[in-house]
Amino acid sequence: MSEAEEKRTEYGIKQAGERYYPVIVDKEAGVHYEINNPLTGGSLSYKSAEQAEAYIERAKAREQA
Repeated sequence: MSEAEEKRTEYGIKQAGERYYPVIVDKEAGVHYEINNPLTGGSLSYKSAEQAEAYIERAKAREQA
């Protein structure tokens, strides 16, 4: 990912009810995208904010590798 792309997008957590959704925020477009769960085909969600934050940290580490 280029430095310019990195500044336009970032990860965030969206809360809906009792679920937490890790999302990709596109600052340039002013929107966010939910991350798909490859096992179910639905949106990836967690019961706690800590679990969602752990996913974001793993995703950032994968981008750096």
